[in-house]
Formats: sequence, structure tokens, C-alpha cells
Amino acid sequence: GVLDRAWVLLMLHSGLRTGEVRRLQCADLDLEGLRLRIEQSKGLQDRTVPLSQATAEALRTYLPLRGPGDSDHVFLYRHQPLSPTYCYERLRTYGEQCAVTITPHQLRHTCATLLLNAGAPILTVQTILGHRHIDTTLGYARLYDGTLAHDYYAAMQAVEYSLEDDHGGMIASPDTD
Repeated sequence: GVLDRAWVLLMLHSGLRTGEVRRLQCADLDLEGLRLRIEQSKGLQDRTVPLSQATAEALRTYLPLRGPGDSDHVFLYRHQPLSPTYCYERLRTYGEQCAVTITPHQLRHTCATLLLNAGAPILTVQTILGHRHIDTTLGYARLYDGTLAHDYYAAMQAVEYSLEDDHGGMIASPDTD
């Protein structure tokens, strides 16, 4: 559970891809600075990704239990780097126990949605996820109805305020008679 909690939080809170989790090296972690370096990811892009406190704590809990391995990979299972199907199979098992279907890629989508709905700018989400094109990021994130309503009312309040004159009355728009 300690191993799985660490990589699940990495995917959920930092938007890592399964391959990025599997290839992550101990030297890539900066737990004090709450960030990690992803090298040569999809599209051969390098990026630095922030870590949440919960993720950093999960990694601090896991690393002393990691045990020896033939490599410097962060995540080892039976002293070997995670297999290409490890994350998928573990989530399938956990999902069966809870009667839900979940995939590693859904964690990445959820990360984008959580960040967007917490007020992160879409360009920030794009950078964290390592997307080359903003359209890809927009396909990942979904606005919650509550966030949409909040943003609408805040914007509409600003519009109405800008249209008021000094006496509280509405100023006619330029295209009205």
C-alpha cells in the first residue's frame, strides 16, 4: 500500500504519465523543494513538476521501505523497476474492491480537472502535464458546474460594476439609442 499510495498521488496531484512514474529516478526527486524533474518524456520534453505536501510525505514514507534494487528507479517492486502494466493492474484491483473502474490515465485527467477548478490557469495546467498544445490540455480538464457558475457571477459582477455611473445608474452602451 505504501508504494501504491506514493505513485498514485504522483499521478493524481502532479499529473504524471505511467511511463514517467516508472522511469523516475531517485536523483530526479527534490522533496525539500517540493518538485521533481521529468526528463525526456513524451515528445522528448523535460519539465519540472511541483509536488503536493501529501505526495512528498507519501514519498518520504515509501523511500526508506523501498529496499535495494539493480537501478536508481524510485519505484521498485520485488527489487525491479515497475513493469509497464503494474500501475494499471494495481488500479484495476483497487477498483474491483470499490466497484469502480479506474485507469492510470484517468488520474492524469483528474489532476487537470482539480487544478483548473481550484483556479489554476490553463497554461499552468498545460505546463504541469507537459502538453505541447493547449487543445490537448483543454480536452483533459472539465469545469465543474459550481466553478462555472462562480466564474460567471464574478465576471458578470465586474461587467455590471463597469457599466454603472457614479450615481449607481446604468450607463447606456454605445450601440443603444
